[in-house]
Amino acid sequence: MRRIDDQPRQKTTQTGGTDFVNAARRRWQRLATELESDVNEFNLRRGGAEFHKPLPNRFRVTNLTTGLQLTITADFEAQIIRYNYEQVNHKSAGVPDGGMLSMRQSKPGTVEFYSADEQLKSEETRKVLLDPVLFPPELAA
Repeated sequence: MRRIDDQPRQKTTQTGGTDFVNAARRRWQRLATELESDVNEFNLRRGGAEFHKPLPNRFRVTNLTTGLQLTITADFEAQIIRYNYEQVNHKSAGVPDGGMLSMRQSKPGTVEFYSADEQLKSEETRKVLLDPVLFPPELAA
């Protein structure tokens, strides 16, 4: 009887998986650049927000004015990013729910983010992630 370890590996699956992960990492880095740019633009107008990249697969956006912090974590193997919010001081009126976005290959070499089955444009992705931290509902009132 042959062992599973003796079976030849399928190169297409491995290569396809590697191609996906590489494309997902490129999209993740682009998201980091976009988020950091948005935080910098926000700070020119209002101030109080910080963008941090503590790990290669994790970003944080903190806004001491609103009292909230966003943490975004990528899991390239599972093809998802998770995001959650937490209170960092007593200025927040509440903490919004976090969530998850899937990463899907939209065409060869390109990965995009999806909420449920809806592809999010870059601006929509940033709005979903940043609005609760930078522009919470209690500030809009």
